[in-house]
Amino acid sequence: MRWLACLLTILLGGCHSVSVLERPTAQTPPSIMPLWERYQECLVTTDPSAFASIIHQLEGVMLVGAEAPAWMRRWGPHVATQPIRTSVDPQALGVACTLRSAAVMAEAKHLTEALALYQRVLARYPHREWAYYVDQAKEGLAGLQDSLPTIIALRFNRPLSR
Repeated sequence: MRWLACLLTILLGGCHSVSVLERPTAQTPPSIMPLWERYQECLVTTDPSAFASIIHQLEGVMLVGAEAPAWMRRWGPHVATQPIRTSVDPQALGVACTLRSAAVMAEAKHLTEALALYQRVLARYPHREWAYYVDQAKEGLAGLQDSLPTIIALRFNRPLSR
């Protein structure tokens, strides 16, 4: 009768009742409101140092999903980390702010900084889910190529005399 009661408890309690001692140790996700406020600052500022600070803060937030318990990980590749579901993705805020700062730098004729910011987007977000932002960065780079000064290098066919 006890075995039946234990089996019934496990079946009705689900996966959470199997391991009482093992609790998820996931970190609490950062509050979204301060990140959203920083993004709003990014939309109105034109200061390059403010852009750098905001981008650094937004890109520094890495949301990691909750790890599966050890007894579930033994099942192999069929068990995946659960994503954290938030209303705003800090990485999307970071890449959008990076694109905006690159556009502001290009308008202010700081072409090397704008070029570096667009290339940063291409390097940090190569995955398919970031394709919209990558396309925006490619368009920005194409617009910059027309604005960059042309460098002419002269090459002599004959060796220089010493």
